[in-house]
Amino acid sequence: MKTIIVDDEQPARDRIRRLLNHYSKINIAAEAANGQEALELIQQHKPQLIFLDISMPVMNGVELAKILSQQFPQLKIIFTTAYDQYALDAFDVNATDYLLKPIRKERLHKALSKLIPAEHEQEHITIRERDSVKKILLKDILFLQSDQKYVEIHLAEQTLLASESLKELENRFAHLFLRIHRSTLVNRQHFYGIEQDDRCCFALLRNCKCKPIISRRHQADARQFLQSSND
Repeated sequence: MKTIIVDDEQPARDRIRRLLNHYSKINIAAEAANGQEALELIQQHKPQLIFLDISMPVMNGVELAKILSQQFPQLKIIFTTAYDQYALDAFDVNATDYLLKPIRKERLHKALSKLIPAEHEQEHITIRERDSVKKILLKDILFLQSDQKYVEIHLAEQTLLASESLKELENRFAHLFLRIHRSTLVNRQHFYGIEQDDRCCFALLRNCKCKPIISRRHQADARQFLQSSND
């Protein structure tokens, strides 16, 4: 579910992002500091969900929600605010939910449960191995690495091959995998640190003996992800 976070305070946006990192089906596409900026990003990214602060400069959350109800009626809105007096205004524009700051994990989970159905079957990819078909749970994949026309699926105890391209897998599961090299995606849930020597930068993954190389081009993204996860 493509999501945009809208709040004029950076710490508030950071907190929502940290909480949402635990939801594999939430893909944070952008952040905005006011309603006008948010409207432009919504027109650009076409999200399915926004977390929307109410009290903001330029254009407040309720004003933006009234515009969105006309232009993007399918967009789900979860209001966030430090003031409970805005609750009636929020539900007047058909908000999905209304969260008071500081947002608690349990309350966020309750709000998202209205939008994300319970997963009776966990996310997986299917590969063909000889004459059989095997389901690989995404949570068990440590990293993916392209090898000519195949992609190596690295698990804790074995390596399998997938016929899909790395780009196809990245597009399908952008919420779960982070690109660290033109030939490598790591599982965000397993990526916990970076090791560096005089020449190279390596990704540290839980339950993984290998240390995939992080290219110079992707080092900033890798460090930013780790920073947001650890804050």
